[in-house]
Amino acid sequence: MTESTTRYGAVTRRAFLGGLSIAAIATTGACGASTSSGSSSTAAPAPAASSSSSATAAPSASSSSSASKGKQIPAGAKATVSWTYAASGGMARNPYMAVWIEDASGAFVKTLALYHRANGDNWLDELTSWYASSGGTDTTTSGTVPAGSYTATWDATAAAGGQADQGSYFVCVETAVEHGSESNVRQQVTFGSSTAKTALDAAGSIANASVDYTV
Repeated sequence: MTESTTRYGAVTRRAFLGGLSIAAIATTGACGASTSSGSSSTAAPAPAASSSSSATAAPSASSSSSASKGKQIPAGAKATVSWTYAASGGMARNPYMAVWIEDASGAFVKTLALYHRANGDNWLDELTSWYASSGGTDTTTSGTVPAGSYTATWDATAAAGGQADQGSYFVCVETAVEHGSESNVRQQVTFGSSTAKTALDAAGSIANASVDYTV
């Protein structure tokens, strides 16, 4: 009876000790898995912080680069427009003529020369292109002149005042004869920091047209 009880107690103790070892191992394994899983879920948001900081930097670089302004045409620079008006023959009246400058977008800058009846002129809008561009503002009135060669000079200022910026402009020459034909030259020319001469294409009664730009 005593030996049997002793043998039973020994077996029970071994089983009990064996059960504790298995539980301890299971518990240790479970904590390890939990720690590993928690660590990987904590690290995941890190790339998002990096992405958000680069998105914020982009607009500031873009806005700073768009603030530049063009350089003005050098003081003292001038553009001399030359052209020849050739009469179409017969008893044609003296032409109306206009010379003006437009910017690269086609906006009016300044009238350089305007030849028409000095007083009570109801036909000024016969210079249709100049009139549409300038609004009919008569800034350089002169009487009409016969066929021949003429010049007009731009001092690189705008009609509204101030020095114009360097860049491309349209040089425009228009002639119109009462009850007759109309001729137009409109050509893009660059006015910058260097002297240059540009030939303008002939059109209708306008020939030998050019722009001599000096700085």
